[in-house]
Amino acid sequence: MLASAQEFPFKKLPLLTYVVDYEANWSPDGLQIVLISNRHGGMKVHVINASAAQHGSEMKQLTTGAGEDDSPAWSPDGRRIAFVSLHDAVSDIFVMNADGTGTRQVTRALGQNIHPAWSPDGSRILFNTTHFEMLGHSAEKAEDNKRVLGEIRDDSMDLATIRPDGSDLQQITRGGGYTYASFSADGKSILHRRQQRDVSQIFVMNSDGSADHNLSGQNELDGWPAWSPDGRRIVFSRHMQSGFQIFVMNRDGRDVRQLTDAAGEFVNPRWSPDGTRILCGRRLGGISLAVFPAPK
Repeated sequence: MLASAQEFPFKKLPLLTYVVDYEANWSPDGLQIVLISNRHGGMKVHVINASAAQHGSEMKQLTTGAGEDDSPAWSPDGRRIAFVSLHDAVSDIFVMNADGTGTRQVTRALGQNIHPAWSPDGSRILFNTTHFEMLGHSAEKAEDNKRVLGEIRDDSMDLATIRPDGSDLQQITRGGGYTYASFSADGKSILHRRQQRDVSQIFVMNSDGSADHNLSGQNELDGWPAWSPDGRRIVFSRHMQSGFQIFVMNRDGRDVRQLTDAAGEFVNPRWSPDGTRILCGRRLGGISLAVFPAPK
């Protein structure tokens, strides 16, 4: 039973799943959730009913093979899923039908490529890539140990779009540090996390990369931003004394409100398509999924 939305910030959240389940996203109709799970061996793309009552035991595995997968995202029409597959130490974007058939590779020889997100019309995939700027591996190991959020690799990530067939690569940003990006519902804006050394903040820009501006203000450890369905608000994680908790703010950065204050760390929040629920990951030992009422 979900708690009342008037009880923010929640001190306890009911779990949707157990084991290692993360990087979850709603289907466009809100009836299913695509995620990464290790429950069948290896980190693979799975699908679960959003109203699941068995904590994930009935979820269906969509991808197979030796490599690990990450960051699945449903296309706007619900017919395809974009995801990341790690093969030969390289992360590339792939697309498959929603039932797991017809898998095809999208990015090739573009460095490391992560976090795919579809354009509202489904014609392009927005993603993070090191294709335009690379960092040395020696710095990667030393700096990552000091970071609360993100990896040194994120400093070399820029945003680009590409067609699902792998054609027409278009660079959006320059200079690195751009991750976890998504289009607004009208396609005019891109919400993203901006990492600059140890600082991680929420920014929003025009879809062509112009007018990028900070929404986090003086807060230096924000991440995992996501739009509300109507585009008026943003849900995200903020690092507090007890770790990451879920917050919400208006799209201009105002009216910040804390939604969770529970045991564990809460990351990667995603608003349901009907605006009534928020799905997120909970880190406490392993990582699992939780769902709670969205603020009105």
